[in-house]
Amino acid sequence: MCYLADDEQQQQQQDEEPEAVAVSLPPSDDVPELPPEAQDETVPESVTETQRQQPADAPDDVHGDNDGDSPDTVAAPERSPDGTDRPIVVDASDHVAGRLSSLVAKMLLQGNRVSLVNCERIMISGSRSNTIGEYRQFLKINSIINPKHGPVHYRRPDTVITKMVRGMLPFEKKPSGKKAHKRLRAYIGSPKELKSFKKVQFEKAKIRRPASSYTTMGELCEVIGWTK
Repeated sequence: MCYLADDEQQQQQQDEEPEAVAVSLPPSDDVPELPPEAQDETVPESVTETQRQQPADAPDDVHGDNDGDSPDTVAAPERSPDGTDRPIVVDASDHVAGRLSSLVAKMLLQGNRVSLVNCERIMISGSRSNTIGEYRQFLKINSIINPKHGPVHYRRPDTVITKMVRGMLPFEKKPSGKKAHKRLRAYIGSPKELKSFKKVQFEKAKIRRPASSYTTMGELCEVIGWTK
């Protein structure tokens, strides 16, 4: 009877003991395993290795092709409707011809497109009689054989100032001078296509005396044969 009681007591203790739990040891490289809920997640086959390495909070486009503006993005120069760079429009009113020509020539050599408006209001320093007399003497210079071989005498304000700017460029010496001259445009008045553009003026080229002390380009050209 004693042996039967001991067997029942041992069987009861075995039933009360907890079951053994299997514990998996970490790999040899001491990297802990993911929790069970993370292991259940499956990665689609379409996900590339680069996308797996990319952080979750990183932007979708890491190569700068996103539509938003980033601090490193450099804005493209403003362009005109024809696809070219917008020109620098200079209001030539009350500007001395020589100073204006030198500044415009420098801008052209730097690669800018320059448009001169109101060329008939450009001022020529000196007395009116001397200015007109010198230009009339210039009109007499031509070729004895054929006039087309001699200098071309321009009589319009826009063509006169264009030739003055050309004289301050390396027009005959370097190809860059001819390319720079092609980027110049001169107009009488202000054309419609340039009225919406911002006009700039050069303080260094502005007249420093009353306007009566100068001769305008329009007055000179009217005397030598320009008709409006």
